[in-house]
Amino acid sequence: MLKIIKDYTKKEQLLKPAFEGSIFPAYVGKKNFKVTDELELNESYVYFDKDHQTWFEFSNWFKSFAGSIERDYVIDLESFSNFFDYKELLRMFIFNTEFAQAKLFKKTNEKSAKAKEKTLSILVKDESKEVKEIIKKVQIISESVTKARNLQIMPENFLNSEMLASEIVNDFSGINNLKIEVLTKKEIQDLNMGLLLSVNKGSTHEPRVVVISYNGNKGSKEHTSIVGKGITFDTGGVNTKGYHMDGMKYDMSGSVIAAYAVKTLALLGAKVNASAVMCITDNRINADASLPENVYQSMSGKWVEVVDTDAEGRLVLADGIYYSADKLKPTTILDVATLTGSIITSLSNVYSGIWSTNEDKWEIFEKAAKKAQEKVWRMPLHKDFHKGNSSSKVADLASWSSKVKQDSSQAAMFLKEFTKDIDFIHCDVAGTADRFGEPQGELISTLVEFIIDVQK
Repeated sequence: MLKIIKDYTKKEQLLKPAFEGSIFPAYVGKKNFKVTDELELNESYVYFDKDHQTWFEFSNWFKSFAGSIERDYVIDLESFSNFFDYKELLRMFIFNTEFAQAKLFKKTNEKSAKAKEKTLSILVKDESKEVKEIIKKVQIISESVTKARNLQIMPENFLNSEMLASEIVNDFSGINNLKIEVLTKKEIQDLNMGLLLSVNKGSTHEPRVVVISYNGNKGSKEHTSIVGKGITFDTGGVNTKGYHMDGMKYDMSGSVIAAYAVKTLALLGAKVNASAVMCITDNRINADASLPENVYQSMSGKWVEVVDTDAEGRLVLADGIYYSADKLKPTTILDVATLTGSIITSLSNVYSGIWSTNEDKWEIFEKAAKKAQEKVWRMPLHKDFHKGNSSSKVADLASWSSKVKQDSSQAAMFLKEFTKDIDFIHCDVAGTADRFGEPQGELISTLVEFIIDVQK
């Protein structure tokens, strides 16, 4: 449990830093990340040697600590701010506590006595308006991230395409200036979203497109739209992944990241206009499943040869991006997707890969990620990566080509074809949406900060 307090009553352990080279009591154990508790004095210290006094080491330690405390602690924010920025610390302490202590989906028949929940309090003596606004914003963001993570971790038999759409409707209803529209299969067919429908051909569940619109600044023409990939499970289709299907329930992550970024803006009452387009289906095999080399028409009118059915994400996104561009008419389009394995080869599970057609908006995005304390790395958009996409002999575009080895940039160039030349930022979170099976809700914080800043 997290609490923000302004006074310390000396009933809990007051946690302070013991950085090598600084002054701290002699009883403190000099072992990295070790917390020494002096129970009689109600004070505790955590030790870091000189090689482990980086922000990365510190924030990682705190996330682990927050999820494993065995007694109540009060974080002495001011003492830590002697070493790190006060506002960055405040954001990190709140977010990482909520992240580490989140109770996510789990089915169990075990009945055990509930242990009393331990409390982690943050001592915040600064009562300025700015600090209060930071606390409010980060708490709302943290709640949204937790809800997105909870959907991410749910298995497909508890969260198929129809269920996911219903979950969003139930959770998003009744919020000021927030509208939700759910497109059924019939409506998707009427829009000629043939690429999304091609992926859905092998499914036993109908596809859904969920459109979430927030109008927080009616006097502005600025509008940022986020399109999210919502593949509730990816078998690869006919080009099956074989036994390499671990974590494929996370292939819907982009859709909930997009949705909860917009919900967060609405809860904050941000003076922005934003929308999310969730493109939801699974990708599985049945007698009617799409075959490699089949050709389908996209909503844009362009015909696409499906070279590999396991490159399904760019297909559903292409129709979603065009829907956004054509129907919502935003000034900026982003998409978020667990799209390619090659981005994991490039950036591992450390950075999210970002492509941008606009230099100024990339700079705003990069600053937003820094503020959100999330790692992003810009990747190249170049015509050379598009050669494979334009190599089809039977359609306007090929969905994939083995000729281009850097498939993440190939995919970005493919998606760019459907933007109607609107400023475009593509986010590949294949390595960061979950880390080792732990859902992250990655980029929700960054997207919130970006949309607020880009519309100033």
